[in-house]
Formats: sequence, C-alpha cells, structure tokens
Amino acid sequence: MAGSVIGVLFGLFLLFLVGQAFWRQIRFLLSIGLRMVLGGLFLFLVNCCAGSMGFTFGINPASIITLGLLVFPGFLLLAALKFLV
Repeated sequence: MAGSVIGVLFGLFLLFLVGQAFWRQIRFLLSIGLRMVLGGLFLFLVNCCAGSMGFTFGINPASIITLGLLVFPGFLLLAALKFLV
C-alpha cells in the first residue's frame, strides 16, 4: 500500500516536471494561435468595412500567419503587397 502511494506521488511529481519544462513552449504556441484567430477576425472585419471601397484582403493561411506573427507590421506588409500587386 505504501509503495503504491509513493509510486503515485512520484508519477505526479514527474508529470509536474514535464509540464514545467514544456509550459513556455505551450504558452508561446497558444499566444500565436490566439493572435492568428484575432488576425483572421481583423481581416474579415477590414473586408466587411472597406470592401465597398474596393479595398479587400485575401483571407488565406499565409495572410493569417503573417498577421498573427507580425501583428501591426504584418498588416502594413499585407497592405503594401496589396498596393504593389
């Protein structure tokens, strides 16, 4: 009985250590994922508001990733590419 309790406690301790080791990476990926979702929503809103003036962005994985990783400079980059092409 005592060996089982010690084994369970040791397993929980190992799970805690593994969680601590990967927490930064998981938090980083979650923040980028949240930024990508918000970036896609922002592109959708820009397309809805400025679409009547003929200013639209393509909502595709490349533009969402660019906006998710670079945020405002990414939006400026997409706008510059839109005007150049």
